[in-house]
Amino acid sequence: MEASVSTPDQKDNWYFARMARASFEEKTLDEKIDPDLRKQMSLESLNIFSETAYFCLKEKRSERLNSKKVLERLELALELQKKLDQSLEPPEGVLSNHLKMQKLDHLRIQLTDIRLKTNNFSSTYCIGSGGYGMVYKAKLDHFNSISSPTTTNGENKAELPEKDSTIAIKRLFPRIDGQAEQGFLAEIELLSKCKHPNIVSLTGFCNEETEMILIYEYATNGSLEAYLGSNHKINLSWAQRIKICIDIAYGLQYLHKVTEDKECIIHRDIKSANILLYDKWVAKIADFGLSKLHPTYNQCSTFISCNIGGTEVYMDPEYLETGKLKIQSDIYSFGIVLHEIISGNLAYDKMYHTTSLPSIARQCIHDRTIEKLVDPQLKEEADENIPGLNDRLNHDSLYTFLIIASQCVEKAQVDRPTIEVIIKELEKSLNLQDNNNRKDNFQISLESIKLGTQNFSDCNSIGKGRFWRLYEGEISLANANGHTPIVAKRFDSRSDEGNSQFITELKVLFECKHKNIVGLVGYCNEMGEKIIVYEHASNGTLDKHLGNADLTWMKRLNIGLDVAMGLEYLHKGGITPIKHRDIKSSSILLDSDWRGILSNLEEVSYTVENKKSADINDNDAYGSLSYLDPRYKDWGFLDKSSDMYSLGVVLLELLLGRLACVEEFEGHTKSFVCFERIFEGIKEQIVPRSLDAYSAIIYKCLQYADDCRPSASELVEELTLALAYQVDPPRSKTLPISRQPY
Repeated sequence: MEASVSTPDQKDNWYFARMARASFEEKTLDEKIDPDLRKQMSLESLNIFSETAYFCLKEKRSERLNSKKVLERLELALELQKKLDQSLEPPEGVLSNHLKMQKLDHLRIQLTDIRLKTNNFSSTYCIGSGGYGMVYKAKLDHFNSISSPTTTNGENKAELPEKDSTIAIKRLFPRIDGQAEQGFLAEIELLSKCKHPNIVSLTGFCNEETEMILIYEYATNGSLEAYLGSNHKINLSWAQRIKICIDIAYGLQYLHKVTEDKECIIHRDIKSANILLYDKWVAKIADFGLSKLHPTYNQCSTFISCNIGGTEVYMDPEYLETGKLKIQSDIYSFGIVLHEIISGNLAYDKMYHTTSLPSIARQCIHDRTIEKLVDPQLKEEADENIPGLNDRLNHDSLYTFLIIASQCVEKAQVDRPTIEVIIKELEKSLNLQDNNNRKDNFQISLESIKLGTQNFSDCNSIGKGRFWRLYEGEISLANANGHTPIVAKRFDSRSDEGNSQFITELKVLFECKHKNIVGLVGYCNEMGEKIIVYEHASNGTLDKHLGNADLTWMKRLNIGLDVAMGLEYLHKGGITPIKHRDIKSSSILLDSDWRGILSNLEEVSYTVENKKSADINDNDAYGSLSYLDPRYKDWGFLDKSSDMYSLGVVLLELLLGRLACVEEFEGHTKSFVCFERIFEGIKEQIVPRSLDAYSAIIYKCLQYADDCRPSASELVEELTLALAYQVDPPRSKTLPISRQPY
């Protein structure tokens, strides 16, 4: 197959450069190399040499390597080739003599039968090729009667799968450096010892004449590499990807562990191309041609290898520099695969030639912007019935996955996690994702909601917004006995805004689980209806209780602290900070214990969102002007500090015992919190020092400059202090009636 470059023109001086670049990019360079010369080459040396040439031939000068870098890379390629030329003997720990090979006669398959089944290795049966050789696909039925030439009475027959099963036949190219033979012997020895569901099974082999042939169970879904990069086959879901990684991890755990049947094995070439996918997407580690038998299995033990082996972009940097081979070298390579899984890109993609994939991932973790790294195909996964609602992608799952992946690619071997820790974190990531995927359990029929709310009767209506209305009622749930009190939020599905708010709020409620965030009971998306069902808060909303003397000062302090903690979770709790943008007393629910719970999450934002100030009024879903950040008119956006301003207004309302109006804050000073304004029902309950701390909090929240306002975490600390002063006043009495303005 020729590279995709047009036929040369006699005057086209750049044809050769274009052809060479295209061959490198399309991975067809092997076809251009002289076969006799190719047999002599170290694969690592060739990779470095060809990559160096590729960058030298770049069209843009800025992308070409400088002469110093070219020299360094060519010297490395030469060094790797010399090491290979000097080591024609089998590598350490690899079976290499014919006497031992005879113990494996039960796996031998006759060359004549292999030729018959592949029509003498016809290209029709070829399913893959590379520097190592060719791979053919065939049915096994012709092999059923095959037995070793040394068998007697049918004993020691080749251990083959059942009739008509499909196999993969790997025919290795002979090489004068002996590397192919070493790999051939290594695979036979190691795979004949390995019996694990996540390690590829060796079905048989053939070494008749000059042939070196390995026969495996056929991977029905190909290699993992085929599902990554720009030309991948189909999109794997996030849960599927995690399960594949867990399979690989268990396979590595088995390889690295010493058992009665095998020594510790270091694979040395873990990469996506060497991960095969079988029925039900079970992943198995393959290609043991570079593997080493480790003398011990101790986590800290080191094996000095004279011959560096592996694929450069996946290779442990400490091993590459020092030759010190540990099981942690496989951990590093696995970490690169984990990064490929989450990004959807291959680590050797040209986009990472300047900055490596792990480096970009570390920066995303630091900046808390891992969504930039996530495969766009994953972001598009959505609930079929609710367009735009991400049904399969849990942020905490992504974050857990990426953290352990980043730890795997630490530069120092000693800093990398054990495989047991990796398995634990990957399974945690999968559990988070599985919990997220159980949305079907949250679907509630429209009929049940209608029955529970008396067909959305006005008598059951308890509140409304611009694009929704609230109804209380009772419904029967599959996982509960009797009837459950609920609140149903019915969105205006006839408007784009109503549909958008439904999707936004439902997404947040699935992602955010916190005692001070309203709990999701379920949702309904039937017959054009868009309804979210919440846990019922028996004491309603805060705005209805501001003037209630039974709501003591202690309860009010706790409610303020509850809301601050809920807001802190939104601002910091997930991978991407969330801004509420509609904090007000009517958005705060009170349960039977008077615990404050944030609700009305339909206007939340994951980013700073611009909107003209003319679009906001008292009827807008952003809330009344009393709670609106005054900077909005000047700057045109709401951010996290805007939530702090709105909460400051709520804290003031708790103190005043009534709703606030916007005029109260115009040109305000500390004098807006004075004793005369405090709600009569709580005046005598307040400890002076608690009031001082509380008033200072309100003052900070209502500052015009956003950098003068506290963060949600700071607010939690300060409200906790105000509460402590009230619970255990330091030699202080309650406020006298004649106390002067603060």
